[in-house]
Amino acid sequence: MRQPGNSLWRAVIMMAVASMVSSVAAAQNAPPQLAMRVVRNIQYFTGPAAEPEFHSLDLYLPEGQSNVPVLFFVHGGGWRGGDKSPERLVNLIDLCISRGMGVASINYRLSPAVKHPAHIQDVARAFAWLHNNAAQYGLDAANIFVAGHSAGGHLAALLALDPKYLEQEGLSPARIKGVIGSSGVYDLAEFYEPGVAPSRMEQGFGTDREILLSASPARTVGAAGPNTAPFLITYTNNDLFGLDEQAKTFYSLFLNKNLPAQLVKIPARNHSNVLSEIGKRVVVNDTNGRPIIPVEDLLGPALMRFVKAVQDGSFARDFHAVWPQGGPTAVPQMPAPSMQVIRDVQYYKGPGSDAKLNALDLYLPEGKTNFPILFFVHGGRWRGGDKQIPESLTNIFGPLGWGIVSTNYRTSPAVKHPTHIQDVARAFAWIYKNASRYSIDRNRIVLIGRSAGGHLVALLGLDTRFLEREGVPPGAVKGVITTSGTYDVPKRQEPGKVPTGKEQAFNTDLKLMTEASPIRYLHPNAPPFLITYTDRDHHLLPEQAQQFYSVFVEQGLKARLVQIMGRTHFEYLPGAGQPPMAQVEDILAVELVSFAAEAVGSTSEMEKLAASRRN
Repeated sequence: MRQPGNSLWRAVIMMAVASMVSSVAAAQNAPPQLAMRVVRNIQYFTGPAAEPEFHSLDLYLPEGQSNVPVLFFVHGGGWRGGDKSPERLVNLIDLCISRGMGVASINYRLSPAVKHPAHIQDVARAFAWLHNNAAQYGLDAANIFVAGHSAGGHLAALLALDPKYLEQEGLSPARIKGVIGSSGVYDLAEFYEPGVAPSRMEQGFGTDREILLSASPARTVGAAGPNTAPFLITYTNNDLFGLDEQAKTFYSLFLNKNLPAQLVKIPARNHSNVLSEIGKRVVVNDTNGRPIIPVEDLLGPALMRFVKAVQDGSFARDFHAVWPQGGPTAVPQMPAPSMQVIRDVQYYKGPGSDAKLNALDLYLPEGKTNFPILFFVHGGRWRGGDKQIPESLTNIFGPLGWGIVSTNYRTSPAVKHPTHIQDVARAFAWIYKNASRYSIDRNRIVLIGRSAGGHLVALLGLDTRFLEREGVPPGAVKGVITTSGTYDVPKRQEPGKVPTGKEQAFNTDLKLMTEASPIRYLHPNAPPFLITYTDRDHHLLPEQAQQFYSVFVEQGLKARLVQIMGRTHFEYLPGAGQPPMAQVEDILAVELVSFAAEAVGSTSEMEKLAASRRN
């Protein structure tokens, strides 16, 4: 057999080495593994109609721990298949155990042997058994999170939203700490299975529309009370027909009812592998089958972050601090916050300065002192744009006691890199050094930028040289929010643009573009990042975001990756807090507020607004 050519062989070796390095890095950054105790085939129902095969559950318990939270998992399978077997749950179980969380995986009777409400009645029985016997196994009955995939997502949501099933077991849905629905069905009356006859839904529920409506979690949200458990609603970018719309519509109902929920789209996964691939990196290929980029798992981090935020109360607090009664459609009608606006402050007057382009605006909350700041950098392909900020940004953050600074910078083709980033560093330094004049807490500054602005804030937050040259100490940037940014400049593509923004900003100098790439500058003291992109973004910008996030994961650094649904490259921020269409509500506002609060702490206004809107 002919040996591969030297270049090919070298490439194979390099790929293998890179894979080993990545595996070692992942192992180093992974949480410590804990010993696990497994108790299988516990009978949770032993009545006259009990079926041992179906009325059983398995427990996976962190060894030697007590009073631990537990994930109550309901499998999928179209209500007619599936099993509690750990075969596809190994990574989920390992993730939970490594975080000191137990897992209860249950079986329930299946169609066509039974029909609704048999499935949900069994799920309620299993939950009641777990709640009533939690202490015996070292579990915390007050910290049970219900999760389900596909048909299991439907059953988990129905258990939490329709009280009658748990009430029949002597419990209340208030006993559920939080709900995680993965690719679930939430409105049976609007669910279709093209090419499947008879459909799984018909076998599980029949064709009576009234039964379908009564078994639909979406139809019960309107009657849900303020103490309804928070929801994490997820789906994949390659899901089964209609499940993306099911998730987005379900999420919208929560927002309009002012109930805390989060919607997360999982990239590079499909309906079948989203659970089995938790914690794994998946390589995305182009249409010719060539690998483009490895994409980290988002479901595992989202799940663990959700559990932590629900337990410490920050999930509901951050949510309610954003949405008033009436949901996102009420945001445009919210009274404008009382803010002092100071425009066109020239932050740089040195050689080559421009009075318009080297200027910034300040939006300061009236009557406040020591308040945090969002430092905003506009986009425009490094050659255009302006510091005028969307009103929605002040309407969301102003009432929360935040100030906003928005800066201009000199643009191409009149100037080239590094002038743009030098100007942004000068603007930041001016705010940092003059913070006390405006009652700003200079130790609570979060950067935010879109497109070219996303590139610039990422570079400013990671390449410490620019702020050091302006006399700003390390660590002054507490967090960075980017949307649709460029993080690896040589790989930025602009099809149809002549000349491209990249050419005008960096020429064709590969060394210059490489030096301007934020992805090169991650370091152990890097600030936390919220990396976002839209589902209708510019060419390869989603891949830029995913690759950037992957490097954070490899190095064990704090970052969050969020895809903003129903938005284009240009619409992401002007529509923050507002639905662009009937069935896709904004997710960005909640993510911005949550991340900002994590980075620099809550404001008193956040706490007060959250408390008032919960009551």
